[in-house]
Amino acid sequence: MLEDRTRTVILLICLFLAVTGILVSCSNSTENRPRQIGFCMTLDDPYWQNMRLGALDEAKKLGVEVTITNAKEDPVLQIQQIQEMIAKQVAAVCVVPMKKEPLVSGIQALNRADIPVILVNREVAEGCDYLCFTGTDTYDGAMTSAGILMTAIGGKGGVVELHQHLGTGPEIARSRALRDAMKEHPEVTLLARAPHDGDRGKAIKEMQVLLERFPNMKGVYAHGDPYAIAAAEACRDAGRVDIAIVGMGGSAEAIAAIKEGKITGTSYQQPEEEGRSAIRLAVRCLNGETLETNYLVSCPAITKENAGQFVGQF
Repeated sequence: MLEDRTRTVILLICLFLAVTGILVSCSNSTENRPRQIGFCMTLDDPYWQNMRLGALDEAKKLGVEVTITNAKEDPVLQIQQIQEMIAKQVAAVCVVPMKKEPLVSGIQALNRADIPVILVNREVAEGCDYLCFTGTDTYDGAMTSAGILMTAIGGKGGVVELHQHLGTGPEIARSRALRDAMKEHPEVTLLARAPHDGDRGKAIKEMQVLLERFPNMKGVYAHGDPYAIAAAEACRDAGRVDIAIVGMGGSAEAIAAIKEGKITGTSYQQPEEEGRSAIRLAVRCLNGETLETNYLVSCPAITKENAGQFVGQF
């Protein structure tokens, strides 16, 4: 009987030590391992690559690890990558939604997994929860570019729009901004819309066609600085240096082009700061801070008059 009790006590002690050892081991492992943050985005443009660099550098400064994925503007691929983040049990996820409506299900999956979500640069449709948004207000930035264009053409004449991938949040917001700006200038007409699909070569070809179709064109509203510069190349080759051209983004190349008079202006977005802000907010959340709804990054106008005050982030 005594031997049985002794055996039981020894077994319980061994079990206690084993469990305690496991717990200590797991605790030490968790404490020593940097917190993992996922960053689901696209890298199909220098803008996004610069956002990536900002996020990586900020993560290093704050002692966290960040895993960055490239959805290539494909919402289906991005939802798969979100599922991979859930499987990795990351502590938080920063998301640049590829499209507003399809990404609702991806954010809902993160909600079910109790993983906090920071939206970056683009919005998502209703039906899911996220902690906050950080980035440029795309619509306001686009209104800045549209305003530069309206002023440059004197509030009248025909303009064309070179737009990005249809259905993305920025495409919708930027197109809406142009139309809203035109409401304030009823003598401005939209002659045509053409896709650039993130391809400079395509932007040049589309612009060549538009120049032939609309010889009285006054201005070009391009979704993105590279495509404004591409449009300017086509205009210059056609001898049409009289056309006002605006982009969006504020790249180093665009700022140089504004100084040289190749394009008229742009709105100054800050992708590096957007990436840094997202990581900072994720860390603040993980540290137990209560966050506000929006953390906007400013987007001022750049024209020839003030271009010397700006340095491109990408």
